[in-house]
Amino acid sequence: MSDAVLAAYLHPNSVSHSFSDSLMRLFAYDIQHAGHVARGGGPAMFRCGSGGLVEARNDVVKHFLSGSADWLWFVDSDMGFAPDTVDRLLEVADPATRPVVGGLCFGLRETAPDGLHGWETRSFPTLYDWGRKNDGETGFVVRRDYPVNAVTQVAGTGAACLLMHRSVLQRIADELGEVWFDRTRYPSGKPVSEDLSFCSRLGALGVPVFVHTGVRTNHHKQVWVSEQDYWASVQVPPATEQTAVIVPVMKRPQNAEPFMRSLRASTGLAKVFAVADHDDDETIAAWMDAGAAVFTFAGPRPGSFAEKVNFGHRTISPEWRWLFIVGDDVRFHPGWLDHAQHVAATQGAQVVGTNDLANPRVMSGQHGTHLLISRDYIAEQGASWDGPGWVCHEGYRHWFVDDEIVTVAKQRGVWASALGSRVEHLHPLVGKAPMDAVYERGKHNAARDGKLFRKRCTEHLTRQEVPA
Repeated sequence: MSDAVLAAYLHPNSVSHSFSDSLMRLFAYDIQHAGHVARGGGPAMFRCGSGGLVEARNDVVKHFLSGSADWLWFVDSDMGFAPDTVDRLLEVADPATRPVVGGLCFGLRETAPDGLHGWETRSFPTLYDWGRKNDGETGFVVRRDYPVNAVTQVAGTGAACLLMHRSVLQRIADELGEVWFDRTRYPSGKPVSEDLSFCSRLGALGVPVFVHTGVRTNHHKQVWVSEQDYWASVQVPPATEQTAVIVPVMKRPQNAEPFMRSLRASTGLAKVFAVADHDDDETIAAWMDAGAAVFTFAGPRPGSFAEKVNFGHRTISPEWRWLFIVGDDVRFHPGWLDHAQHVAATQGAQVVGTNDLANPRVMSGQHGTHLLISRDYIAEQGASWDGPGWVCHEGYRHWFVDDEIVTVAKQRGVWASALGSRVEHLHPLVGKAPMDAVYERGKHNAARDGKLFRKRCTEHLTRQEVPA
C-alpha cells in the first residue's frame, strides 16, 4: 500500500458545506487518479467525544497506526480545499526529509492595535517560527512574510491541512509516549494549542516541518478567510526606491487621467513615462495633461507593446533602478509599490509580479502581467532571452511578452510574486471594461504570439522547464 493515505477529519455532528463539497470532489479526483485516499480506506470521520478536540486527534492517530496506510492527512471540517490537495502534498513530501507537510491555511484573530479604538479582526497565515513574541516571551511567532508557491520549513503549523508519515507518529509513540496532541503552556502560563504542541514534540525529536504555500485552502470562521483576504490587509514597510513606470499607450486618451489619479494616490515614488506613437496626438496630449512624461515612438507602423517598452527603457535615465511595466487599463491600489519592493528585498527577486485581481494564474502567484523589474538585472542579463539590455522580445505584438519575462525569471531563480501588490487590471476578459479596437488588435495577434512563445520555449528550456 505504497503512499496510501488515511484522510481523517473531526466533527461536532455538523460540518461546513464548503468542506463537504471539497471532500467529495477530492475523493472523486483521487479515485480517477492515483487513488492514495482510496487505498488508505477512504475518508475517515471521527466525532469529537467527551474529551474534546485533543482526545479525538490522539484517537485518530491510534486508529491510523493500527492500520497499514503510509500517511495520515488531517483536515479540519471547516476547511475548503482543491481536489488535488493530497496529491500535491505527496509530490513534495518524503518519509525521511519532509515527513510532515502542511497546506497554506489562515486563522482569524481579534486584536486591539492601539488599545484605544476597540477591536478589529485580522487574518494570519498559520506558519510559525520560534522567536520572541510581542510580550517578550519566547515561543511560536507568526511568519507574516512567506514565499508564494514554495515549500518552506517552519517551526510549527496548524493541523487544519496536515500530511504526516507513519514513521514520525510511531517515533513519537516510542520515544515520548502515546500522546501526540496535547494542550501545553509556556513558562508564563499562557496556553499552547494542541497542534503547536505536536510541532514542539516534532522539534524535540529533530523532525522538520514544512508548509507548501502553493497548496491553498480557505477557512470558514464565520467569515471566509483566504490568502487573498490576508494579503489585502497585511502591512509591510514603505517603499524607498524611485520607480519608473513605463506605459505603452495607443488610441485611448480617456485612460490617462484615471490611471494617473490612482497612481498618485498610491505612492509618491513612481514617475510615469508614457510611450505613444508619434502621430497619436490626442493620446499624447491627454497623458501630458494628466502629468506623465511622454516619449514618442516613430516608425513605419504603430509600435507594439514590446517595442514601446524597450524604447522607454532605453530613453529613461539610468538613475531609475526599478522599472514597472504596465498597460494603461489599470487602477493602482494603496501599498502596491510597498509590497512589490518588500518582496524584492526579502526574497532577492529581480522580477516581481503584482496581483492584477483578474487572471487566475496571476492571483495564484504563478504568473504576472504587470511586472517590477530591476534595471541592473536588465543591464546584466536582460529580462528576455534576447540578452543584456533587452526587456522584451520584439517578435511579440502584444500577448506573451509577460510570459517570456516571467518564464526567464523563473528559469534563473529570480522570480517572486507579490500578492499584496494590487494593480487591478480592468480588462474585457474579466468584465471590467468594454472591448475596443486596441483590445481587438491584441486578440487578433494572440495565436501568432502564442506560437512564437512556444517555439522560443523549446529553444531555451529543457523539456522539464517548459510551462504547462
